[in-house]
Amino acid sequence: MELPLNAVAAVTLEGIVQHIDGSPISATFHRHELLPDMVQVYPVKDLDDGFFIPPEGTYRPEGVVPRSRSTLPPPGNVHLNLKLGKFIGDGRSGIVFEAEQLSNAVVEHAFPPLVVKVVRRERCQSGAREAWFYDHLECLQGVVLPRCYGWFELQLTPEWEVPAWSTFPTSKRGTDAKEGPAEFMNYHIFELREKNIGPSPLMTELAAARDRLFILVMERMGDCFQRHPTYESELSAAYTELALMSVDLSLDIKGNNVCKAPVSPPGLPNLPSPLTGRTHNIRLLDLELALWTDWSVEVIVDNCESYFSFF
Repeated sequence: MELPLNAVAAVTLEGIVQHIDGSPISATFHRHELLPDMVQVYPVKDLDDGFFIPPEGTYRPEGVVPRSRSTLPPPGNVHLNLKLGKFIGDGRSGIVFEAEQLSNAVVEHAFPPLVVKVVRRERCQSGAREAWFYDHLECLQGVVLPRCYGWFELQLTPEWEVPAWSTFPTSKRGTDAKEGPAEFMNYHIFELREKNIGPSPLMTELAAARDRLFILVMERMGDCFQRHPTYESELSAAYTELALMSVDLSLDIKGNNVCKAPVSPPGLPNLPSPLTGRTHNIRLLDLELALWTDWSVEVIVDNCESYFSFF
């Protein structure tokens, strides 16, 4: 039986943390709950100078789609035991590995093949944004997004180190503390300070955090998406699903952020969209730079389609 997405309370992950003398440490992560105000609506209306009048149809008349109410049961207490597996890929905010499900895991809990996204030390805020969007888009997990089983936290001690951080460094020198969350990146810091606008206290705290390790546990996707005669229409249909939920992914559209749906079995089957009724064979990845916006569906889809030529 397929488990609810919130069934896991804790994850013990072997191979992710070691003592500074090189000895392995069995690391147990605990689910970190998300707050509704962690992500704010873009564009920021309080910064509108009134000089620019947008064309008719730019914004949704009814405003942004509210943060979705979960349809999941109460959180479960499953303890998932994993071992860090083969490196899959990395990017701005995270490093992705296969996750081997250890034999001492409770067998009646049916998980698909899994991956672990290890959040970079300087990108805890970005990891939190991604987790927030998975929650907001709960209804599209297994439709156009991977199923996400949670965002989990481990408090580090000075005697522990995370080899993945040094083995797979990022070429980008930015940090969340310098850049801020995506909804504020297009504004000058002086504009924000003048209007007393900024991230929530938790997001500000996470931008500065350096003594925590966060992971996302998700289902394993299929192969990378390849161009083919109908690829643009397939991509447009997938990004439209997110646009219907007031989410714009155009800041981070690229080939390695789109994969084929997992093969079932051993993966879980595709789900039809509750928004359009359509079944998709692709999955969209990396939500850290997503925007929660009251732009119209048409504007969001146009933004996304303008990047399809980069595939």
